[in-house]
Amino acid sequence: EAQARRLCEELASHLTPSFRAATTPCFSQIGSGALPVETIPSFAIAIQSTEGRDSDLRRLATELRRLPRPVIGRIHDGRLLLDLRCMDCESLFLQQLPQLRDALAC
Repeated sequence: EAQARRLCEELASHLTPSFRAATTPCFSQIGSGALPVETIPSFAIAIQSTEGRDSDLRRLATELRRLPRPVIGRIHDGRLLLDLRCMDCESLFLQQLPQLRDALAC
């Protein structure tokens, strides 16, 4: 939860005004093969379009995947969720945020 709050604030500062970000508890799927429906509690950064447009979220998800170290989220209930359970290098994530801001500004 602490990591989600810290990263959310930094991510929000690099998003355009058409998005707002908040932290939220979530459930993270732990596997597909032997445990396809098992989940564990986690925290995510939830990003919403201020206009309520799914197309904005899809574009943001695309730009996150295009980063040098791709960031993969999932769109659920009108929000793009970035589950932090699999965050392995916080510093690399933070280093890429200016590139994300530039891509969204185009």
